Order: sequence, then C-alpha cells, then structure tokens
Amino acid sequence: MNNAIGKRFNELSWFFFGILALFGVAASGVQVIGVTGDRRVLFHELTRNQEAQDRLLEEYSRLLLERGTLVSYQNVDRVAKKHLNMRFPERVTSVVRGSKREWLEQEGKGF
Repeated sequence: MNNAIGKRFNELSWFFFGILALFGVAASGVQVIGVTGDRRVLFHELTRNQEAQDRLLEEYSRLLLERGTLVSYQNVDRVAKKHLNMRFPERVTSVVRGSKREWLEQEGKGF
C-alpha cells in the first residue's frame, strides 16, 4: 500500500509539474507577444522621429542658404540703395596727418 501511495504521489507531482510548466510556457508566450507589440510601437515612433529629423535638416539647410544669400555683398548693397536710399559719395577725400603724409609724399603716392 505504501508503494501504491508513493506511486500515486509521484504521478500527481509530475502532473502538477507539467501543469506548472504549461502555465510557464503560456505566460512566457504572452510576454513575448507584449514585448513584440511594444517593440513595433517604438520602431514606428523611431521612424516618425527620423522623418521629422530629415525634414528639419532640410529646412535648416535651406535657412543657411538663405542667410548666406541675405548677407552677400550684392544683396546688402541692393537693400541699402533701395530701402535706405544710401549711395556712394561723389567725391572721396582722405585726411592724412603727420608722418604718414610725409611718407606718402616721399613714396610718390601723394594726393
């Protein structure tokens, strides 16, 4: 009789171990499904962020080009003439004092 009880207990322990293993495998499968879904969501978000980064880099490049155009000499000259009514003076005079004038006269670069 002891042998029959031990055999029955051994069968029940294997049965419970099998049920526990089955639940463990099922729980692991559910976790894999959840992690896979989370990974898909994160990958989609990463793709959107990379596309936004590409758009912003394109806009930044255009703005750098526009800034370079706006600060070019021709554009500054055009804006100064058109909007500020600025012009170059008709006559330019130079004032040189002291030894620099003497040096210029000696070099033959006088006025």
